[in-house]
Amino acid sequence: MKKAFYIFFSLLLCALTAHAQGIKVSGKVIDNTNEAIIGGSIIVKNTSIGTITDLDGNFSLTVPSKNAVLVFSYVGMQTKEITLGDKTSGITVTLSPETKLLEEVVVVGFGTQKKINLTGAVKSIDNKVFESRPIANAVQGLQGAIAGLNIINDNGGAPGQRMQINIRGVGTIGTGSNATPLILIDGIEGDLSSINPNDIENVSVLKDAAAAAIYGSRAPFGVILVTTKSGVEQKTQFTYTGNVRVSNPVSIPDVVDSYTYALMVNDAYINAGGNPPFSSSQINKILKYQKGELPYGIEKAEGINDWAWNQRSFGNTDWYQVHLKPVTYSQEHNLSARGGTKTVSYFLSANYLGQNGLFTYANEHYNRLSINGRLSVKLSENLHLNWNTRLINTSNDKPSSLNDLFYHNLGRRSPLMPVYMPNGDFNKESLIPSLLDGGRSISKNQTFNNLAQFTYEPIKSWRIYFDLGSRIEKPNESKQFNKLSYRLPDGSQNYFPVLEGVSDKSEVNADGSINRQPAAGVNYYERAMGNVNYLNTNIRSDYEIKNGNHYLKFLAGVQEEYYFTEKIRVASDNITLESRPFLPSGAGTNPRMSEKKGDWANLGFFGRINYAYGDRYMLEVNLRADAASRFPSNQRWATFPSVSAGWNIGQEEFWKELYDAGFEMVKLRGSYGVLGNQNTPNFYPYFQSMNSRGGGFVIGGTEATILPGPKPFATSLTWEKIENSGVGVDFGFFSNRLSASIDWYQRITRDMVGPAKKLPAIYGAEAPLTNNAELQTRGWEFEISWRDRIGKDISYFASATLSDYESIVTKYDTPDGALGDYFPNKKLGDIWGYQVEGIAKNDQEMADWLSHSSQSALGKNWGGGDLMYKDLDKSGSVNNGGNSIYDTGDLSVIGNGTPRYAFGLNTGITWKFIDLSLFFQGIGRREVFFNNSATFFGFAGEWQRSLYMAHLDYFRYAGDPLGANQDSYYGRLRTDGNNIQVSDRFIQNAAYVRLKNMQISFTLPKTAALSKHIQKARFYVSGENLFTLTKLRIYDPEAIGSAISAYGPGKTYPMYRIFSAGLEITL
Repeated sequence: MKKAFYIFFSLLLCALTAHAQGIKVSGKVIDNTNEAIIGGSIIVKNTSIGTITDLDGNFSLTVPSKNAVLVFSYVGMQTKEITLGDKTSGITVTLSPETKLLEEVVVVGFGTQKKINLTGAVKSIDNKVFESRPIANAVQGLQGAIAGLNIINDNGGAPGQRMQINIRGVGTIGTGSNATPLILIDGIEGDLSSINPNDIENVSVLKDAAAAAIYGSRAPFGVILVTTKSGVEQKTQFTYTGNVRVSNPVSIPDVVDSYTYALMVNDAYINAGGNPPFSSSQINKILKYQKGELPYGIEKAEGINDWAWNQRSFGNTDWYQVHLKPVTYSQEHNLSARGGTKTVSYFLSANYLGQNGLFTYANEHYNRLSINGRLSVKLSENLHLNWNTRLINTSNDKPSSLNDLFYHNLGRRSPLMPVYMPNGDFNKESLIPSLLDGGRSISKNQTFNNLAQFTYEPIKSWRIYFDLGSRIEKPNESKQFNKLSYRLPDGSQNYFPVLEGVSDKSEVNADGSINRQPAAGVNYYERAMGNVNYLNTNIRSDYEIKNGNHYLKFLAGVQEEYYFTEKIRVASDNITLESRPFLPSGAGTNPRMSEKKGDWANLGFFGRINYAYGDRYMLEVNLRADAASRFPSNQRWATFPSVSAGWNIGQEEFWKELYDAGFEMVKLRGSYGVLGNQNTPNFYPYFQSMNSRGGGFVIGGTEATILPGPKPFATSLTWEKIENSGVGVDFGFFSNRLSASIDWYQRITRDMVGPAKKLPAIYGAEAPLTNNAELQTRGWEFEISWRDRIGKDISYFASATLSDYESIVTKYDTPDGALGDYFPNKKLGDIWGYQVEGIAKNDQEMADWLSHSSQSALGKNWGGGDLMYKDLDKSGSVNNGGNSIYDTGDLSVIGNGTPRYAFGLNTGITWKFIDLSLFFQGIGRREVFFNNSATFFGFAGEWQRSLYMAHLDYFRYAGDPLGANQDSYYGRLRTDGNNIQVSDRFIQNAAYVRLKNMQISFTLPKTAALSKHIQKARFYVSGENLFTLTKLRIYDPEAIGSAISAYGPGKTYPMYRIFSAGLEITL
């Protein structure tokens, strides 16, 4: 009995030990060619137990039970799951290559296509691009992600800031048309900056005529197709994503102190032959204030009841530190629900974004609230309904004075001016009262999109679609200027204007906007209400035929679009109640009104034929006939064809050995097409236009209205024709772990709209626009990506994009050939200027130089420390000749401002539940010259001065209070323009590389217990614009601003660095 009990106990102990130790499993993993898979991952499902295969593909691990499910995976192969059962050794698992390379589809015009069969230049990216970064808008997420999609930001980082977008470079010169891409969000034209990035499922960019031709004359310069998330057949899944962001300004100029400022200003006046404005007694006051010996930086002016303003002050203020916050905060929250059954599926989301600005006293806010819904209903076996609705509310609230003029005035604030007055008020010259109490500018817009799509399939492979889409917009604006006053020394009040440095002005512009610059003591209120209605109907049908290796698809349809817009503006001076402004019921004071209406319509018939043979040979033919209301009745119709073809060498028999070695796809493709452009700035450019304006004189107590003579027009105005051609190669190797593409393209804009020959001045009007110009753009694109795994716990990826283009005007009617205008063979972006020999070390060297190269045309009082400009034409005098292509004088091309070699680099690595990603973006080449810019030169005129530490590198002789500097970058400071002529010495290299984003995320490991409640939980910390490498002086390369703006380049909102923390939870 004891022996039997011992045997039973021993067996039980062995069973318990076996249960505790688990079951040992071994086997081999191979591919479908019987080759061993090295480094393949084997994981017990819903556990952390796992291993990887060795050099022979063998594996061994211990599992908890025979019911365990093993998950086999490898990069580029289909994941496979098996339930263990009784067999625990000698297991052979075969993994098949992913069909993604062969079966992946991308969104194209009015449908989808297998990626492997694409013959046009199309690039598609998924939502990972947007989910991996806490971005304010979708445009930011696309920057650097797609080669040839050029997204340029020269205007800084203001809340709600929009970027410039083009596909494959400049398409027109902009005098009579524009070359912006068509942006379609779920089939409806929309604003990419306002859509919730979290709603995006994928984005396809159609770059060439073959890809975009189906949209006709609305898309001659490419299409951006945005597809939002839709419902899926699953239990309802709730997802919350949110983040909090902390921003701080970057690339802020380092200003000089007030003492240094005064010495530099004195130098500039003396060097230009003038008298120094700062006396020794004034400089002593400045030093005393810096030492704390004087309580205030300003005092009462002698002999009058006012203060000693501007350079008579003696404070010491860094105005950038005063006006810019060290940090500002923003937040975003997104909630979505997704699910469905076999007959009904849905996706619902709500998003809120709140951005605060960087300026301390501006109290600026940008808010976006969006609600999105998608519903798919299977009405019957043959009839489906897809319905999409989206409501977006945006609001931008900021001071009316926070504009380009403010940035201009901030840059030229003298450090001598104190922030506070002796009576405790803000200094009126501080710009602070204008921000705090000068009035607000509020822009709101409500956009409501709807799209209903019915799909009927009467027989298999034949589908009929009917789309009905609409967009309604309700823009609403208000602008207010209040009366501002300051206290004089005796306590009385005196008014000063909200907008500093501009004269009183009140005029209605041609676009209906009102330019009001009220004088001191005048308040103003303006309201604008608008309405936009867009209707898009589309009926189309497609039919597919598959017969063996042959695949044929036909598409035909008709599309009709109608667009209507109106905006009414009403304004008045001297409103009654500034705290709650309203327009007077009567005429008001200095009333201004404008009403602008416009509409256009477009009708298009389109067709497409796709043919493919065994995923080896591909052919696509498109034809689109459009009628546009923008042109005269005899010019409205035009037909535009395109054709493209491809050859996938990887499917050929002679490639089989290379295919088996991992070189699965090498596809050659080419395309040619012609599209029309109807994107004119005016809806009816062939109509006469007359714009009334104030006459500036009074008749009968009322300002007279002037109605100028009508501008001449050309009845022959017709379509611009955009001729596209290109070739490309696509690669997909090692089960698509390595993929790449190379493209070369040429785009010629023929019959481009430009001005006709100039009319005699006695005619009194400008020459009409006509189709008389031509522009050629050539470029190339390169993309490459790699993804792989190291062991069972580590996976990584890297991708890069690089692109370039140049545009040349090949035809233009310009009799005078002015260098500042367009002319044949002009390369867009060229900068014409003088060449500089160097800086004269002394007066004698300058005198010797002037003896053979007179610079009297550029200035006077030349001496040591000034620039020596080259006399290229050997005329004995340095000048610009006729400033034309026919007589350039001593001017030559010294640079080009076109952003070249745009690139992006995205890389990341995952280890277990930790992810690290980095995204770099930049421009490889760009030259800029900051013409007449005090921000760059320090001085651009007597009162245009912005003196920073970088400007101390100017020429000075020994004995100067600031020290000698005879090997300087800048010439000696002057109040005139002698040393700031456009020249090669000061051409700036604006190329840069910026770490746009770095992110570390932690995903909660998935366990059986956790998955019952939480599908996914992820926490991340992220940094945006973390550092920048550039040789550009003073400016941020993304806040250069327009070189031709009213106040010069660099007068923009600062860029910022962002640190954020976010959470994503899926239930």
